[in-house]
Amino acid sequence: MVIRHAEKPDSYNGEQYFGVNATGTVYGKDAAKHLVTLGWQRAGGLVLLFTPPWGAQKGLGTPQFLYAADPDSKNEATDSGSGSKSEAPSRRSYETLTGVATKLRLQINTDYPKKHCEKMVEHALKRPGVVLICWQHEEIPLENADKLPGISQWILSKTGTTSTLGVPRSWPMANGKARYDLVFVFYRPAGTGPIASFAVIPQFLLPGDLGWPV
Repeated sequence: MVIRHAEKPDSYNGEQYFGVNATGTVYGKDAAKHLVTLGWQRAGGLVLLFTPPWGAQKGLGTPQFLYAADPDSKNEATDSGSGSKSEAPSRRSYETLTGVATKLRLQINTDYPKKHCEKMVEHALKRPGVVLICWQHEEIPLENADKLPGISQWILSKTGTTSTLGVPRSWPMANGKARYDLVFVFYRPAGTGPIASFAVIPQFLLPGDLGWPV
């Protein structure tokens, strides 16, 4: 399962939101790499979506392994899989999974900077159970922002899946903005071999969340 990190500093319903860290000690323009309050609400809502006693919701699974982009890495080395340099780190992917991690008593794997998707996918596919990945949206669909393979394409190619199974080529939009309220789900019941099927599951966690397709 792959999700985008929760809401970042931007304008929502005509209101400007700035970032804030988990303890409220970093906020405003100093918190540009953190979630906004709406994002923290979504992060809490993911507990209802993925974990007992309410979750996992239909079509989803309770994660056994969690991955988020490295929130601290300042590595600027070129990734051989993407061809582009790593960007400045953001804490949003990690923050988005903290509620789920706490509820399930799991560690979040943050070994991979956000442009090092190929290596992260290779590691995730070897885990013996349900995986939840949280990343920046530009890297998730078949193509990333550089028109190179995204996380979804790496999942398909690394499992020997020859069809795209309907995976979106770019991240879905609504009202001119990239959506925060979706889960990409790659079903692989055997645990090995090709992906058997794919689905986009709407989260329906916050007001304004939409169905799929719109």
